[in-house]
Amino acid sequence: MSYKKITQVLFGVLVIVVPLLAQPSVHTVTGKILNEDTAQPLPYVNLVLTELGLGSTSNDDGYFSISDLPTGTHTLSISYIGFEEKIFEISVPQGAPLNLSLKPELIEMSTLVVTGTRTERFLKDVPVTTQVITREKLQEAGGSDISQVLGYVTGIAVVENQFGTGIELSGFDANHVLVMIDGVKMIGRTNGQLDISQIPVEQIERIEVVKGAASALYGSEAMGGVVNIITSKSNHDPGIKIGSVLGGYGRLGGSISLSANLLGWKSKLHANSRIYGGNTLNTGSLWENGSAYDKLNYGFQTVGHLTEALSMDFQISRFTEVQTADVSTNFDDVTTNLRNTGRLELVSKGQLMTWTMGLDYSDYDHVYERVVTSSGFVSSSDQTLEQLIRGELRGQMDHNDHALMLGVGNESERTESDRIVGGEQNASLSHLFLQDEWSLTPKTSTTLGARWDSHSIYGDYLSPKISLMFKPEMISRIRLSFGQGFRAPTFKELFIDYTVVGIGYRIIGNPELNPERSNNFNLDLERWHTQKYHGRMNFFYNRIENLIDYTFLRLEDNMQLWQTANIKQAITSGAEVDLTYFFNKRVELTMGYAFLNTWDVDNESPINLKAKHKANTSLRIKLTNSASFNVSGQYIGDRYYGEEGLSGDIESEEWIDSYTIWNLHLQSKLIYGFNGNLGIKNLTDVYDPVWGPMPGREWYFGINYNYENKKR
Repeated sequence: MSYKKITQVLFGVLVIVVPLLAQPSVHTVTGKILNEDTAQPLPYVNLVLTELGLGSTSNDDGYFSISDLPTGTHTLSISYIGFEEKIFEISVPQGAPLNLSLKPELIEMSTLVVTGTRTERFLKDVPVTTQVITREKLQEAGGSDISQVLGYVTGIAVVENQFGTGIELSGFDANHVLVMIDGVKMIGRTNGQLDISQIPVEQIERIEVVKGAASALYGSEAMGGVVNIITSKSNHDPGIKIGSVLGGYGRLGGSISLSANLLGWKSKLHANSRIYGGNTLNTGSLWENGSAYDKLNYGFQTVGHLTEALSMDFQISRFTEVQTADVSTNFDDVTTNLRNTGRLELVSKGQLMTWTMGLDYSDYDHVYERVVTSSGFVSSSDQTLEQLIRGELRGQMDHNDHALMLGVGNESERTESDRIVGGEQNASLSHLFLQDEWSLTPKTSTTLGARWDSHSIYGDYLSPKISLMFKPEMISRIRLSFGQGFRAPTFKELFIDYTVVGIGYRIIGNPELNPERSNNFNLDLERWHTQKYHGRMNFFYNRIENLIDYTFLRLEDNMQLWQTANIKQAITSGAEVDLTYFFNKRVELTMGYAFLNTWDVDNESPINLKAKHKANTSLRIKLTNSASFNVSGQYIGDRYYGEEGLSGDIESEEWIDSYTIWNLHLQSKLIYGFNGNLGIKNLTDVYDPVWGPMPGREWYFGINYNYENKKR
């Protein structure tokens, strides 16, 4: 071969090889992610190479693939909700597929929550004091409704009387706590109290409790905090869940849930029925005997994508209830409640901002009748119909160290009642809120927010809030917050006109009422080890002004005339301590103590029926991989009760004795997707014949079937 031809061949080779050598060498990394405890694959795990800005997600079988990786050593971060986050060093090119594993968190600090900031945040990174009750905890408690569960959470008081079962937070009455289901405000308060026993446990995924004034995000009723009940959603796979329960005092319940993927839409249809025969232990109760009831909940939900960037969530539900209370040998009180709820939510995800538009509708029909036992004749009747229509548009944008949110909305409410002037009242409310979550440093962040409400009756109101969160270390948080809250007067407080001839009094409303106001301070200290313990201390102080109560005006036609008025001031303060400790993976101990100090400034006395000391504990033992045993206890300290006279002064006082209740619960997986549970509530048969209603000892037994469990 001539020199010229050799030169031409070498030149051609260089033309081909040199460009290839100039290109960076890139590779693909593959592998599988498993549950470290069960060796089962983990789907939808997030994998991120932060320095390269690359990532991936594992598929249904736990496999993953990341392409376009340059040669060298890289840091891979993998995370999955409910599991400890891990960081691995990987070498590229790889010799063999990676086998990675994640360990389940015994303390689930990576649970996603939405209530505290109205944005998805890990529980450990929420800037305000937030507690979460998971589905697992709900099942272990053995309750048929959430009222039988929340009372065993530190800092939450569940109050039962003739108006239903309400939630109190940090010394605030039930009418100062906003209750929502999937972010939709519940309506249907009786004497200011929502009956949370209307909500069955079976359809709940988790409960988020935000303590402290939350009016900056949610407006009226959120003076003391927010309870948001998050229902379970359907997944892509078809499934069926069936449950039943049988218990003392005529308790009988059943539930069914059907889920499927219909044309790409995750849909669920559910129904729940609960029957309770009532109890007659509290024969001398100031309130009433334990009411018998028949409750039915059912609904439908579907979630899907209209386009790649636009998703829709639509849900409707209905609740019906009949309560019967044996008040004497001659009369029965019969209460009928009916609630309809609907929600449509559209979420549009753009490059700069995510927009959410929601439209809610609720109505609530409450009928109270006093029936003559012997004849069935209705001697008296009272009906209240409420309607609420609410629309809101909010936008969320993450920019550098800021997470900005703004929202605007309007709601229209209407009430028809035999007890208000004119029989019907209407009002409208417009609101605007702003919020900025600002990361000052890697360890410090602040949240600034404010909401402006403009009401057609009581006028304008501004609610600011500021929160500061500091991370001394990865496993501890310090949260400090200040917020102003308010509660708007209800239609009945504004326009009530009700006469009780038999007792000799008349109550009239006051259209000049101002909203109740509060200043709230919270300090929260938290530390955890996801495999060992979780501890929290929460300190709070609330000063409440313009509390609405009744004031005596005069005697008129031999009847006492009372009127609603802003006449009271109150202070609540206290501390709460929570501790969860795992001796090992099978034995978990939780303990909680709440100290509450209340003061009625006007009467110079404690606030009625607020326990100064409350404690709770539970011990869960995992007997086998499929069975667990739980014993829980609750202590309620002495409570003060003062009776006011016509002058407004306290004329009589007494202290109600403390009590302790213990519950036992055993649950186990059976075969073919079946699960069984049994237990005893109020093991020591505690009840109070005067300050009830409080049922005595009650046993129960339940069995459930889950097709999804069977398939797995």
